[in-house]
Formats: sequence, structure tokens, C-alpha cells
Amino acid sequence: MSIRHVSFDLDGTLINSFATMKTAWEIATSELKVNCGFAEYRRYVGLPFPKILALLGLSNFEIELTEIYFANTRRLYDQIPLIDGADEILKWCRAQGFGTSIITSKPRQNSELILEKMGFEVDRLVCGDDLSRGKPDPMAGELLCEAFDLLPKQVLYIGDAIFDFQFALNTGMDFLLFDNDGDNRLPTNMLNPVKNVAHLSDIKTYIG
Repeated sequence: MSIRHVSFDLDGTLINSFATMKTAWEIATSELKVNCGFAEYRRYVGLPFPKILALLGLSNFEIELTEIYFANTRRLYDQIPLIDGADEILKWCRAQGFGTSIITSKPRQNSELILEKMGFEVDRLVCGDDLSRGKPDPMAGELLCEAFDLLPKQVLYIGDAIFDFQFALNTGMDFLLFDNDGDNRLPTNMLNPVKNVAHLSDIKTYIG
């Protein structure tokens, strides 16, 4: 069945926010005297923030880390660069008649700031705090399909991480890994074949 809707992850797919995340994480952990480097945190980026903290054994600091970390990512949001071709591919998808959305684990307050700064226009923004179960749970995808009267296989989801792939797989969506010229990698021991594009503009060839 042909694709009717193209949905994107945000961090690492449309924006390169990892430097900002690193700064905010280091401020938060230093302030709270938490011994957990950004490299450990980054392994789980894409999951809901409370889930990441649980995996890092930091659930006891959830309230404080959430407040300090996201306050600093909001403060630094104007330093986040666009990934090459992000604005163009969103506009192209809309011009071709595809529905568009962004499904992210980021909080809505932060996500809306970024979309306004970048000038992204999509039909639906789904954020981590909109949901009781975040990615890779299929809840966000199910809500999207219900809102636009779509079957999951009519949706293409594009992301940069294993959790994005798991989310698409769990929902029944088609998936494309944006590997950003090899910077974004999935685990080497995966058995599932995964289609990938090196640049966002390559999506046009895939669905065009």
C-alpha cells in the first residue's frame, strides 16, 4: 500500500541537538552532584526522559534532573543547528500531498520552541509528555493513525536510532533510518534488515 503520511523523529533527524543536550546534561548533573557522563545518557536518547533515568539508575533524581535539564535545553535552544535538508524535505513532502508529522520524546514546551525557531510546518506534533507511554511503545503511532484515518503501513517513519526503528516496527509503519553519512548507526547484531538514507534529500527517491 502506498505511503500517505511521512513522520519524522526530531533530535538527530531534523535537528542536531546533541551539543546542546551535552551542555544541559553536564550542568544538571554537576549541580546535583550526579556521577553520570553524557556518553551514558546519549545511549538512550530517543526514549522518554523518565525511562532514560530509570535505565541509568537515576529515578530518585527525576524531578530535579527534569527541571534543570529541560530548563537549560530551552535556554540554549537558539544554538541548535538544522540538519542539512530538513526544512526542504518537510516542504517537499507537503508539496507532494503527503501528510506530515513529528513524533518526538522531547517535551512539548521545548519542541514547540524548536519548531518555531526552525520554521517547521507539520500537520501534527506528538511529544513525549502528550503520552502515557512513549517510544518505542506504539501509542503515538496509533494516535496519529486514528487522527488522520491511516493504516500504519501507509505511514513512513524516519529516525536516527534503534528506538525509532523499534517504534515503527511495533506500530506497523514503514521505516527509514537517516544515517547522516554513517554518523547514525544501529546495533551491528540486528537481524532485521533496515532501509536507510544517507541524506534527508534521498527520501524523495524512496517515496517519490
